Amino acid sequence: MPRLLTGAPSGDTDQYQLWQTGDVQVFYPARLQVKRDESLIRIRLRKFMLMSWLELDGARAIVCAPAEEPANERV
Repeated sequence: MPRLLTGAPSGDTDQYQLWQTGDVQVFYPARLQVKRDESLIRIRLRKFMLMSWLELDGARAIVCAPAEEPANERV
């Protein structure tokens, strides 16, 4: 499932696309795709009392293989 994190990406930002509106910058992986039957990806700021969080709608999960086997599965 795609996830949202606050703050600028750590390290090399060349691997990310950038979308900006006003003072808000959104870095996202180039492989991020819109779900089938959706027209766009929406990021919403939700608030309830003292809590705030971001929600991502319309993005398709991207499955990727792990870089290597976990240490406990090596023989």
